[in-house]
Amino acid sequence: MNEQRRPGAHSEPAWTSGPGATSGPGEQAPGDEDLLRRVLATEAGRIEPGPGALPEIQRRIGAGDRGGARRWWRGPGWSLPRVARGRWGGWSPLAAGSVTVATLSVAAVLVGLAGTVVPAPSDRAEPPPGADRPATLTASPDDVRTGPTPPDGAVAPSAGTGTGTPAPGATESTADLPVYYLGGDRARPRLYREFHRLWLHDGSARDRITAALRNLLDGPVGMDPDYRNPWPEGTDLREVSVDDGIATVDLAGASRDGVDEVTTRLAVQQLVWTVTAVPGVSGLRLRLDGAAVDRLWGRVDTSGVLRRAPAMEVLAPVWLISPQHGDAVSRSFQVHVAGILPEATAQLRIQRGTRTVREQVVTLSVAGPAQGEATFRVTLPPGRYTLTTYAISLEDGSERFLDDHTVTVR
Repeated sequence: MNEQRRPGAHSEPAWTSGPGATSGPGEQAPGDEDLLRRVLATEAGRIEPGPGALPEIQRRIGAGDRGGARRWWRGPGWSLPRVARGRWGGWSPLAAGSVTVATLSVAAVLVGLAGTVVPAPSDRAEPPPGADRPATLTASPDDVRTGPTPPDGAVAPSAGTGTGTPAPGATESTADLPVYYLGGDRARPRLYREFHRLWLHDGSARDRITAALRNLLDGPVGMDPDYRNPWPEGTDLREVSVDDGIATVDLAGASRDGVDEVTTRLAVQQLVWTVTAVPGVSGLRLRLDGAAVDRLWGRVDTSGVLRRAPAMEVLAPVWLISPQHGDAVSRSFQVHVAGILPEATAQLRIQRGTRTVREQVVTLSVAGPAQGEATFRVTLPPGRYTLTTYAISLEDGSERFLDDHTVTVR
């Protein structure tokens, strides 16, 4: 319905979308959104701050000057000032002055921010892969959990107490520490990693190594029962020391017979990879009952400083890094897969009970012999699911290197 203008009322302002451009007779008046966009563009374009204006703009922003702009910025969208909304959410003649002032305020804020580059989320500084160890070591999936801990609101199950409850007077804190296990084919085992939430006393390298190794030696398996610990039951950690980036680990009760060479070699690497996941530690000296040991269980050379073996020789060919077994995750959660595959292609299967609800190809970032990774989001209804990652044999099409985790979607 057309409204009749009262005598003496102010005429509507001429809105411009550029120099000299107005809505003339017969032209359709711009809508509210288009109108606001034009006003903002025009007014912002008129502002030319001089040299040295940025500090003053920033001061005014910090002091709350032009408070009207602060009140109607709601980010990420815009909300109009109350005076400008009118009875039906449209424009009133009185809004013109308010919008102009608010526009100038917002333009000033934008100009002030122009001198500050805010990185996009993908550009924000994060620990680079391998930051937990010297750059000369073989790369592997990051041993530092960089996202929210646990990720996606997951509740990580307890995996032992590590160093136990801190002693009176100690600095009480916890951290997610990487612990490596053997998994896969028993004839050709490989290393898999879990993050365990453990108590720390002072957060030093020695403290972290002590917590991780005590937790590793606590039982025969990890949180995932498919991940196993080959060290004999009753093996205990006597002492840990760290000197110039080399950790000396002294174990008691580690004597064992009848262990094959492949398992023995991986048992040594299990220790090495767990210990060197601690920042600043690059090697390990092994002691048994206080004495240096030249050959563990009579099969593998353990003299001198032990280093990480190449990833392609000891890490799992396909590895479901997260979510971990037993995690509780939100309905939309991130899946992280790693693998050392010549074709850089893995598979992911999601099952609810015996029913497959999703199957997809996972393309890794790089082909073997380097280790590739892939992260992506999955959305599922609440329930209990089993996620399995694996590779398809190029020879016979069979499924190989299966790694599965059971999770609860809330």
